[in-house]
Amino acid sequence: MVLTPTYYVCKMYVPFQDATFIRVTFDAGRYTRGDVALPRVDAIAAKDTNGKLWQETTNLDPNEPVEIEAVLEGITAKSASGETLTAPKVDSVNTFDAANTVTPTPISAKVQGGKLTRNRSLNLSPSFQLSSDVPGSIR
Repeated sequence: MVLTPTYYVCKMYVPFQDATFIRVTFDAGRYTRGDVALPRVDAIAAKDTNGKLWQETTNLDPNEPVEIEAVLEGITAKSASGETLTAPKVDSVNTFDAANTVTPTPISAKVQGGKLTRNRSLNLSPSFQLSSDVPGSIR
């Protein structure tokens, strides 16, 4: 069986079902191609029915990485874990011959001074999808 990139993305969004929306604000600039301009990074957050905070962050720019800093206001946590989904090219697919071209990779981060960090900041590769859960209490 070959698991597609679409399968992995849908799986990453499962924790958001029946979850409580948490507002996310940021400005990572714009990605422009021709007449179309989009936010360079898209993000959502939600608290699931067990009280876990989930954050989903996507770099929409297929050409350039972006570093972000996630400020977690009103959250008491020490670490976060999750998965990244990225591939060699934006249009990479999994096939029977190359079933693991696009696969999730575990990621961990620390919460220091109310900010989610991995090394200095979170570096999102081009066309990068990040799903993370932040264990801790949410006020």
